[in-house]
Amino acid sequence: MVDVTFTNSYIETDAIFEAWIGNDPRPSAIALKAASSTTQEWYLQRATKIIDSLSFGGYKLLSTQDRQFPRKYDPTDSLNPWGNTYSEDSWGYIYDSSDVPDDVKEACCEEALALYEFYTDSASSKRQSLQNQGVKSYSIGPLSETFGTVEAGGSSTYGLKSTIAYDLLQKYISTRGDIR
Repeated sequence: MVDVTFTNSYIETDAIFEAWIGNDPRPSAIALKAASSTTQEWYLQRATKIIDSLSFGGYKLLSTQDRQFPRKYDPTDSLNPWGNTYSEDSWGYIYDSSDVPDDVKEACCEEALALYEFYTDSASSKRQSLQNQGVKSYSIGPLSETFGTVEAGGSSTYGLKSTIAYDLLQKYISTRGDIR
């Protein structure tokens, strides 16, 4: 079988994605592994777009790169996620590697699975639509649901569907106003 190359994604081929899924028993993993490479690519591209829309500390490693990763940091920046393990470029910025970090790639895969699960579950899509409209709770006969305290359109995971992806990216996400 020939590897299918993916564009506009942190995951470069279907073989890499399917190897990452491995024997994951989650229904979304099983279904997405069995899906066509075109479908896999769409979910990974969407996951990459969502990740790239987040506000990260530091700077793109190269100003010409399309994606947000890899990144570099001012050595005095407290958002440096590597501690003392890093390289330095000729301008004094520090970086861990010129490759996309493995935790970013894993976050992309996790987010793709979460998106697949979300879009194939109409109840989840309807809940999200209600939350985006500002609905905080609803009742239909004996059934009712309350959507927590997150503001309309907001999220405690910065718009990611996967809390695992959020946990993997959290060290890179900036909560300060000086985003680049």
